[in-house]
Amino acid sequence: MEKLDQERKRIAEAVSWAHKVRERLLQQGGSLTLSDIEEIEKELRETLFVVSDEATQVEKMSIYQLALRRAIPLSITAIIGLGVASVIQSFEGVLRQYALLVAFAPLVSGVSGNFGLQTATVIIRALAVMSFQGVAKALLRELFVGLLCNLLVGSLAGMVAWLTTGYWQAFLVLYISLAAGMLTSALMGTVIPLIFHRIGVDPALVAGPFETSLQDLASYGVFLATTLLLLPP
Repeated sequence: MEKLDQERKRIAEAVSWAHKVRERLLQQGGSLTLSDIEEIEKELRETLFVVSDEATQVEKMSIYQLALRRAIPLSITAIIGLGVASVIQSFEGVLRQYALLVAFAPLVSGVSGNFGLQTATVIIRALAVMSFQGVAKALLRELFVGLLCNLLVGSLAGMVAWLTTGYWQAFLVLYISLAAGMLTSALMGTVIPLIFHRIGVDPALVAGPFETSLQDLASYGVFLATTLLLLPP
């Protein structure tokens, strides 16, 4: 731990030095450009991720400790998964009547889950390299990114569903459920890492399982509900 603290101190001093160099070069001129200094600062900030306490602790854990550390959040998400199963079971009639369309449900869950993992990775990395710029800005950014991604992914998936099932309403089902899944993923992928980071739990360990489980609950629920509401009986 003492060695780690010394390493952090040297990195902090190096970052401070880089700031001073940039200020002096901007004032007096020199051979280095602003982009050169910013690249140096970026590399130094990324070094903090490598020497973090969490990484050091994980490396020292035994296999049993690692298994227990991961089993706890996985057990909680398994309980959420039971809720997903309950939602699906409650739409038994829809499953039988629109079996061809319901086959697209895993696509909705998979795409939304992957988007959420992308969001969580971006947030965790921003926290690690100290470039996080606030909850509101990060959340709005990810929500808009999700909506833009759905313009392409939702439209393509909706068209395939329409052509496959013969129901034009299938386009709306896929588009709406993917939008709901991506927005949920953007919200969970942003907020969950911040919550666990705040309480001192490694977000890289728990953000993914929690995000995907809650997103599954939302996307499957919206998918089956819109199928029931929009498609003809």
